[in-house]
Amino acid sequence: MSERPSQSLPRLLVLCTGGTIAGTGESRLALEDYNAGVIDGKQLLAALPDASCVADLEVEQLANIDSADMSHRLWLQLLRRIDAAFHQDPGLSGVVITHGTNTLEETAYWLHLALGHARPVVLVGAMRPSTALSADGPLNLLQALQVAVHPQAVGRGVLVVMDGEIHGAREVTKVACSGVAAFRSPGHGRLGTVDGDGVRFTRTPSHRHTTDSGLVVDWSSFAAMPDPECWPLVEILYGYVQPSTRLIEALIDAGVDALVFAGTGAGQLSCFERLALERKCLAQGRCQEVPLLVRTSRTGRGRVPARSDDELLGLLPAEDLSPQKARVLVLLALLQGADRQRLADLLLTH
Repeated sequence: MSERPSQSLPRLLVLCTGGTIAGTGESRLALEDYNAGVIDGKQLLAALPDASCVADLEVEQLANIDSADMSHRLWLQLLRRIDAAFHQDPGLSGVVITHGTNTLEETAYWLHLALGHARPVVLVGAMRPSTALSADGPLNLLQALQVAVHPQAVGRGVLVVMDGEIHGAREVTKVACSGVAAFRSPGHGRLGTVDGDGVRFTRTPSHRHTTDSGLVVDWSSFAAMPDPECWPLVEILYGYVQPSTRLIEALIDAGVDALVFAGTGAGQLSCFERLALERKCLAQGRCQEVPLLVRTSRTGRGRVPARSDDELLGLLPAEDLSPQKARVLVLLALLQGADRQRLADLLLTH
């Protein structure tokens, strides 16, 4: 890759949050036993001299954590920082976020819904720590930078770049706990690829996002956003053979704001779960007064259609959103005061 004058390069903001891409192990063969979030972003870029040929980079370290420890507070911090950067710097080409892979897809979807800007935001991580033999982080990061400055990345929403593939935030999910090819977009497919020949996009996202999202958090409304410790309580319940109803009952009694069911098959609830909901509906008088209830599927692929008795129990189908993505949408919708009908519309279109 040949050198170009720095003044001709696009400018990117790189926000670093830790993860495996910034992790270290005791040996080059330590692929599973390592510490995430050890080295900082400037060290990551210093070990990647090729990056200076792609863009002029401003690097900020927002956190250095294992992404299993990602929090609502850090989500809000990321959203505020990116929003401010785009408002204050019209010449900024885009933002790249280094992130652990365990919850990368949830952070991506949060920004995909809440961020009202067309300029590219690209999340990237690694499946092997920086000290590993054949570490995948450096190439993933370089390719994320390449995607973030590509003109065709504009307007496609928040993107995820892993293993030479470009994925949309709504569809992408981690499908394996090891190996570099751990991310897929089931039922939709990747948005494009990036390799030695450059960046190629082959499709556009199918649902509303960013500048077209109905859930954008306005620049002027950040001050009104409640403290993350006071955000709505949205929990996920997993379906299996003869599930206990105690969790449903305890969560409703505790005042949970919404429940997302990771149901079997096409988001099916068992007779045990349905009976528990019926009892709660009778106790409350009508289902609309119990928490918002959303049906998703534990299968990982396919659409969850409406059922004839959904309305009776106050259940809303989540189309093909994964349980964790449905939770993100419900949480953001509740933060903005959405009622049941509004949430039903959002689940169909976002």
